[in-house]
Amino acid sequence: MRINQTKQWAIALGICILASGTTLLSAHAASRVYKATTTYTRQYGNADSYLQTGKYQAAENRYLGVLKSQPRNTAARAAAAMAQAELYKLDAAEKNANEVLAKNPKNAMAHLAKGVVYRNRTASLDMTYKSQRDDLLAKSASELQQSISYNPHSPEAHNQLGVTYRFMGRSQEAMAEFQKALELDPRFAEARLNEGIMRLAFGDTAGAKTQFNQAIHQNSKNYMAHYRLGEAYLQEGNTHAALSSLNTALSLDRGNAAIMSKMADAYQAQGNTSAAIANYRKAIQANPGFMPAYTAISDIFDSRGDGELAMSELRSALNVNPHYSPGRNRLGRIALTVDKPDQALQYYKESLKDNPNDAEAINGISQALTVVAQKQANWSQTMGADSDLMNAEQSIQEALRMNPNDLRLHLANLRISQLAGKPGMSEAELNTLAGMTPRNESEQMIQGEAFLSLGRYQEADQVFNGLIQQNASNPDKLLVIGDTMKVNGDLEGARRAYQSALTAEPGNLKAQRGIDRIEKAQAESQKTLRTAKALNTWRRTGKESSIDFYEDTLSQNPRQPQVRLEVSKLYEKTRQYDKAARSYQFYLGLVPDLPVKDKERYQKKITHLQELAQKQAAAQQNATPKATGSNVVPLQPGVVMPTRAAEK
Repeated sequence: MRINQTKQWAIALGICILASGTTLLSAHAASRVYKATTTYTRQYGNADSYLQTGKYQAAENRYLGVLKSQPRNTAARAAAAMAQAELYKLDAAEKNANEVLAKNPKNAMAHLAKGVVYRNRTASLDMTYKSQRDDLLAKSASELQQSISYNPHSPEAHNQLGVTYRFMGRSQEAMAEFQKALELDPRFAEARLNEGIMRLAFGDTAGAKTQFNQAIHQNSKNYMAHYRLGEAYLQEGNTHAALSSLNTALSLDRGNAAIMSKMADAYQAQGNTSAAIANYRKAIQANPGFMPAYTAISDIFDSRGDGELAMSELRSALNVNPHYSPGRNRLGRIALTVDKPDQALQYYKESLKDNPNDAEAINGISQALTVVAQKQANWSQTMGADSDLMNAEQSIQEALRMNPNDLRLHLANLRISQLAGKPGMSEAELNTLAGMTPRNESEQMIQGEAFLSLGRYQEADQVFNGLIQQNASNPDKLLVIGDTMKVNGDLEGARRAYQSALTAEPGNLKAQRGIDRIEKAQAESQKTLRTAKALNTWRRTGKESSIDFYEDTLSQNPRQPQVRLEVSKLYEKTRQYDKAARSYQFYLGLVPDLPVKDKERYQKKITHLQELAQKQAAAQQNATPKATGSNVVPLQPGVVMPTRAAEK
């Protein structure tokens, strides 16, 4: 077919623009110049349209088709890299972008694609990339800034830079980039959508809804705008409008698990738990790797007090994604509340393998180690083996080496030292923790736990009762307080916290289950106590056997004065003077109303037992080689806040 001179000029101009490959806008302009001339140009024009409308798979297919016949076409290769970056085909995208930049270092589209590649790598499950998140985002910002420097009038580049800034937490700069993109192209629906997302994050729900509605007006088939509008309605409590918008979003993208999950959130907000679970299940069916749906179902079961079902849901999530640390940490927390500390310990250890600095896993492992060590200490006394307790000591040491300034780890370490029969140094540091001035509720909790570890029950009650009063209207925090006290064996204190949660939210099933577990633990403690008493009265049995059962009773419920007194006497009779002295101290902490004469008598006994313990230790030291080292890692300078005494 003969082409007239005007068309020849148009084709030449189009090819020149395409060869520059600088922006989506230039490629789009080029395709308009000669869109009807040949099959090749029609194919390229469609690819460009697909890229601009978010149909990235179709765009990639078309661009790769162009490259088969035109392998040196840098514009097509740069655009293919952009489509691949959006499709998370990151290695292919980076390879194509680098190939373009090797020929033309100023190709704006290639820099744009690399910027998206670096940002999208932060979503990878590969821990190598996860640990490099800040560096990857910095590289993303650098590439996108270069793209803008070579083509400052590209709304897409400004929009993508805004997204990277949002990931970096640079909210104001992100908003500025989205607004710049809209200045360049007021009909750029994606930038308007992103501005709405920022407004929603700032708490400007009305402003966010305005932006989402405008984005929908500009592109009614933008499912993400409908989704975000539903999210905004849900944030302001309008669940009916939220479900309407989310249904529209789902009709535009039927297999989208995030939309189904957000609809489940709306049903949950309405109190329709059955519909919520059904929609979370649909989300999982649509995308088995969508972790938030598993977590949400688990939270529903957990809120009902169905810990086993909650754990089962999270195990399903880990079967799909073994590196889902938030799910594994949740498993650890729930395992502790349902009295499975060994399982909790294993989950937290696995999380720390993936990320040694996982703060939630570090806090969890400290509690789990303490509970496990207590059980293992009792087992060691009964069976004459201490390897499990040594394993607990080693685990806490490893955690402390990685996080030497973590107060909760120090607390766990000191308590395990007590259980291992090395109370001297640990008690000194426990007293330091107990004497600190807490700066927040977390440190208040640690201080209360230190008081419990020292048997200073009245002071522990003051701390935890204060926390319960501070959070009287917050059932979630009250449940955490209750769980913490239960893990530390303060069953009556835990009951108070759970009861307060029931007062704040009548019918709270998790709080009721907590109370049920306390009653079960108390019943088990009484069974063990009966065994201890029977062994103690059976003349042919050694006193050591009954000690084990008394200690087991106290590990389940430490605040039993008469039991504590009996085990103190048994330690004294069996010449375990150090343990006897400490046990009598705990007894005094349990009976604050003891007559003064009786209290003085026990204090004299404690002093005498401590003297006997020192003599006993000196004799043993002379008879055996001197041990070196200690399992207690001292608190680093500046870690523990000044004590009240120091302030005075």
